[in-house]
Amino acid sequence: LAAGFNTVGSKRTFTRPDGKVVTVAGGTYGWSVDHDTLLTVVRDGVAGGQTGEVEIPVFQSAAFYAGAGQRDWAGYVDVDLSEQYARFYDNDDNVIWETAIITGVPNAEKATPAGVYYVTTKASPTTLNTYEGKKEPKKTVVQYWMPFVGNVIGLHDAWWQPGFGGTMYRDGYGSHGCVNLPSAKAQELYGMLGIGDVVVVHW
Repeated sequence: LAAGFNTVGSKRTFTRPDGKVVTVAGGTYGWSVDHDTLLTVVRDGVAGGQTGEVEIPVFQSAAFYAGAGQRDWAGYVDVDLSEQYARFYDNDDNVIWETAIITGVPNAEKATPAGVYYVTTKASPTTLNTYEGKKEPKKTVVQYWMPFVGNVIGLHDAWWQPGFGGTMYRDGYGSHGCVNLPSAKAQELYGMLGIGDVVVVHW
């Protein structure tokens, strides 16, 4: 029963409003059943002769439950790695923000991880530390920090980039995993995006 309800990290397939069919797996967003508590509830219910419905205990919930393999969120930021483009859809699937982006260098160390995530915090400004195999990190100040993989990978302004989109992410301008945004677009998104909002990263 628990396995049937868990969606965190699962493979989901959905059709984006523009018609693109997306399949994505991984991430931290979704439903996660508290297996041990559920086991106790069922055991005690059987022992006590309980009938009727019981509420399934969860560690984490999503916007709604649509079944395994289905989209379980409403509004979200869509980060398309193949298009190098991001869109913010509202709860009615209208595009309310969009921009060309630069994501991580496509290798094992720096690729932006695909999956369904949620915004964990926000900060303005903040200092990003990049170690690049060195003891002392390279420190970069950004004005709009919106992480979705812990406090390590997120959306942020990248004032140093000469442009965005296309093949720049694999032509020497790729990030260490973050989603680089034009400064003005990062400022707009920062004012719109809330902690807990969904970020879907996919090819």
